[in-house]
Amino acid sequence: MNTSALPSQAAWLWRTATLLFAGALIVRVFAVTATGFDGLYGQDAYAYFDQAMALRATLLEGIPAPPGFHWPQGYPALVALMSLAVGGVPIAAQLVSLVMGSLAAPLTYLVGRRLLPSGGDGAAVLAAVLTAIGGQAVLSSIVSMSDATALALILLSMWTALEFATTPRHRWLLALAVVFGCAAVATRWASILVAPALAVPALRGLAYGRRLRHIFPALLAAALGSGAVLFTLFHNQAFDLTSYFRNWNLLNAVWGPIPEIPAGTLSAKAPGLLYYLAPLYHPAFLGPLLGPLAGWGLWRLWRDNERYRSLTLVLWAGVPFFFFVGLPLRNLRFCLTNAIPFILLAAWGAWTLLPRPVLGKAIRVAIALSLALIVAWGARRIESFTSAARAIIHTVHSVEALVPAHAIVLTFEITQTFEHHSDLQTFELFDQNEATLGMLIKGGRPVFLLTQPDDIIARWQNQAPGINTRWLEDHGSLQEIEAWGLYTLRRFEEHCVHQAGFPRAEAAS
Repeated sequence: MNTSALPSQAAWLWRTATLLFAGALIVRVFAVTATGFDGLYGQDAYAYFDQAMALRATLLEGIPAPPGFHWPQGYPALVALMSLAVGGVPIAAQLVSLVMGSLAAPLTYLVGRRLLPSGGDGAAVLAAVLTAIGGQAVLSSIVSMSDATALALILLSMWTALEFATTPRHRWLLALAVVFGCAAVATRWASILVAPALAVPALRGLAYGRRLRHIFPALLAAALGSGAVLFTLFHNQAFDLTSYFRNWNLLNAVWGPIPEIPAGTLSAKAPGLLYYLAPLYHPAFLGPLLGPLAGWGLWRLWRDNERYRSLTLVLWAGVPFFFFVGLPLRNLRFCLTNAIPFILLAAWGAWTLLPRPVLGKAIRVAIALSLALIVAWGARRIESFTSAARAIIHTVHSVEALVPAHAIVLTFEITQTFEHHSDLQTFELFDQNEATLGMLIKGGRPVFLLTQPDDIIARWQNQAPGINTRWLEDHGSLQEIEAWGLYTLRRFEEHCVHQAGFPRAEAAS
């Protein structure tokens, strides 16, 4: 054996990983600078940022973090730590997503080197490049959400587990894989679905090392230590795992539409079984030319008796897929949990065909076209996404200029945008009921409603937004003031007659 080659091989490995990280980071930083996007949009991103700032206050001032946060607190905790360096500003959340999302590319390469057969380094690089430029991966890396961070932690856990399987004498690797796995789950609940896949290399290392008696204490210590940290940080009702499985139904895999999803979109029309195969056909991931090669890559692994690698990849792709298809929600960002095994399999399938004289040329063309399609889709999607976020902020400022400063504005889905970008007092329509609405219209202050009326009729008619809108219509009139895109501002005017059971509120200028 030529041991002198080992240092240069290790140097090449880490040089490649560093270049992949730098390239992925450049792509993401360019997306931010080109759009001027600060990472905040909708409701969820603002909720994550607000929770991070509450944790920051806990760290700096000892103020208890407010209870009732709906998601795991791993991502807000990282943002709170980042804010200690850059300040309590949105860039703190975006920086966490940028760095962790960029790490996904080199980690895909490192995982691919272990999960693909010998000679598959080129396929691992291709998979890493696809991860670096993938539209959904880039988009999730520039928003203040937990998806990119959870993906990086899953990959870290998988890499350390695979390294342990290769060198079982390094017992600390298994403990580290457990810590990273716990961190991934503490960042996004869906990460727990990768646990069966992580168990395969862990058990392989235990079997090869034959050191179960010695490793069990280390594994137990890692699990207890991680659990103690999680309990200490997040004992305030945040870990409601049962809510994640609420309304799951396997029938969602075979039918659509789902009322809670905007009508007319692919996610509303396509059954879950088709929708969550998106990594195999959607340009947000592989595109229609490279996706089918995942099947060929899996067949090649199985044919070559790569059972351990095949089982790990199948469980990684299949277990989350089975869960996602039963959800009453559909979103491409969910696919990040299990997109990497699809990408690795497609890259391996393409790599095994490249040496063939005629077919190899077709594969090269397919790779080039797919890369171009992926970049084009990602650029278009990011531009439309950030434009929509800017339009919402413009709507907020326009409403603030129109309504009296002392007015009350009932909003739906953009309440937290108002809280961050205006001084108006807003109330989330979803959280209201007859009693609270009655108190608002009796208060003597002008009441306005800002919603998407068509969307409420189509999706929320029998839920709180629709019920509360009808209650306002039954107890008064909603006079349209102005519209911005799909959003319409209406002013509530109580009936002159005593229909609502309350005295008529005095008109406010």
